[in-house]
Amino acid sequence: MNDAMNFINLEGLKFFGKVNASISHELKNILAIISETAGLLNDLTDLAKQGKDLKLSLLEGCSESIAEDIQRGFTTIKQMNRFAHSVDAPIKEIDLLETLELTVKLSGFLSFASKVQIKNSYKETKSILTCPFLLQNLIYQILIFTYESAGPDGEIHIRLNSQKNDGTHLIFSSPTQLILKGFPTQKIRKTIDVLGIRLNINASPHELDIWIPYVSNKILILAKKLQMDSYTENDEKD
Repeated sequence: MNDAMNFINLEGLKFFGKVNASISHELKNILAIISETAGLLNDLTDLAKQGKDLKLSLLEGCSESIAEDIQRGFTTIKQMNRFAHSVDAPIKEIDLLETLELTVKLSGFLSFASKVQIKNSYKETKSILTCPFLLQNLIYQILIFTYESAGPDGEIHIRLNSQKNDGTHLIFSSPTQLILKGFPTQKIRKTIDVLGIRLNINASPHELDIWIPYVSNKILILAKKLQMDSYTENDEKD
C-alpha cells in the first residue's frame, strides 16, 4: 500500500507540473493577443491625432477582441483553480462527468489536441469513490494517446455508458482507427491497478474502454490505510 501512495505522490507531482505548464502557456497566448490588440489601438490613436480618419468599426473590433480574451483568461484561471483543488483530499466521492469535462478542457490546451465530444447516456451519474487527482491523470494520459492517433484535425468521442449498478464504462472512440502505439504504458497500467479500474482495448480498433467501479476494493483499502496513518500522526502529536 505504501507503494501505491508513493506512486500517487510521484505521478501526481509530474502531472501537476505538466498541466500547469500547459495552462501558463495558454495564459501567455491570451496576454500576447491582448497586447497586440492594445498595440493596434495605440496605432489607431496616433493616426487619429494626426488627423487621419478613424473608423469606428476598428475600435469596436479591438474592444470586442480584448473583452473576449479577458473572458477567456478568466475561464482558464477558473479551470486552473478547479484543478488545483482536486488534490484537497486524496480519496473522495466525485461526479465523474464533471471530472471528465474539466480534464478534457485542460487537455485542450495541448497544441496537438483533437476536437472532443462528450456524451452521457444517462441523465444522472452516480458518484464515484476514487483518488480524483490520479483519475484525472489517467484520463489525461488516455486523451494524449487518442489525440496523437486522431491528429489535431480529428475527433474524439467520449461517452459514459452503464447498464449495471456497480460501475460505468468510459469509452473513448474516433471515426478513424485509433493507432495506439505503445499503449498502454507501464505508468497507465499501474494507474489503472491502483484505482481498481479495468481496461479493454480489444473490442474495436476505433475505441478503447475503461470500466470504472463506483467503489473499488483497492480504493477502500487505500482509504482505510490513509485513515489509519492520519490517526497515527494525531496520536504522535498528542
